[in-house]
Amino acid sequence: MSIVLRNSRKIIIDRSLLEVTNKLKEINSDVSREFLMLLKDLGVDIIEINDVVLNKVKNLPENLDYIYRIDNISNLHFIDRYKMNFKCLVIDYKELLNLNKEILNRLRNSRIMIEVDIKAIDQLCLEKNIEIFNKLDVECVRIKGVIKYDIYGLDRLIENIRRYFSSNVDLCADSGFYMATAISIEACMDGADSITAAFNGQIYGLAALEEVILGLKVIKNGKLSGDLKVIKKLTKVYEKLSYEKIYCMKPVIGEDIFKCESGIHVDGMEKDPNTYEPYNPYDIGSIRTVYIGKHSGKKSVMIKLKKLNIDYRNINVNEILKKVRETSIKLNRNVFDDELIQICNDLKDTCLK
Repeated sequence: MSIVLRNSRKIIIDRSLLEVTNKLKEINSDVSREFLMLLKDLGVDIIEINDVVLNKVKNLPENLDYIYRIDNISNLHFIDRYKMNFKCLVIDYKELLNLNKEILNRLRNSRIMIEVDIKAIDQLCLEKNIEIFNKLDVECVRIKGVIKYDIYGLDRLIENIRRYFSSNVDLCADSGFYMATAISIEACMDGADSITAAFNGQIYGLAALEEVILGLKVIKNGKLSGDLKVIKKLTKVYEKLSYEKIYCMKPVIGEDIFKCESGIHVDGMEKDPNTYEPYNPYDIGSIRTVYIGKHSGKKSVMIKLKKLNIDYRNINVNEILKKVRETSIKLNRNVFDDELIQICNDLKDTCLK
């Protein structure tokens, strides 16, 4: 159980591995398995895979729950080849409409997740289509292609689908308008039973898993059974798996999001971290880092010196700040800790002469 909101369990489905393998010719199976186990530690309930994943990744962890996406009906043979107990099969509703009786009969004993674009919901609910779906064990209906949040309609849509099909409802938001994270969070509040996302999901056109989970916990006060502290390690493993360097200012997982230099910024952080931080960096396995440079103020220099256990009582802090700014401008970067220590030592020597 990953997230509980208002005493209601919300299932988290992750399709990161599916998206990564679709982009790469080869993939490291060992790293893939490590990545999946970290997702489980984070709180992910179900991993979505397809034939590409099964072809490229050998020996998927057996202690995880999987759903199998059928991108082409010819991929049904994978169900027989791999002795995996899939939670359900994900099939686009248009594919289902074109299936012959033989294949429909073959699917009768499988639990099905019907995937439908938000624009085609009305067609899904036509009487002739419902007759076909009634012949199958439809466990869940996934709504995809949602690019904006209808504040007055999503809850009713979810309830209507649940009533029509007597099934759960999953939402897979689209990041076309950069709203996928917000849509996913609100969908959980509006009654969706599950949401589908991917780690660093915006590059795949999906909601970012790490943002959704953290948002549900921090903003919606959800109870998370997983451990957010694995996010930092998960980020490193993801970069190794995907050969993608995550943007340094990417929310939640960017390596620079808890780095600060501005004097006012640092002073505010020292007095009350909530001034600038919506959550504690330690909660996600990260740390806050103060950088000293041309934009630093006297207060930030004093805080940095204190963290480095440097006694600056006999040195004019204004002189330290002046030298820090000069050094930063000269080097065209921040001043490193060892350089700051050397500046202080030089000024101490000057004072003693």
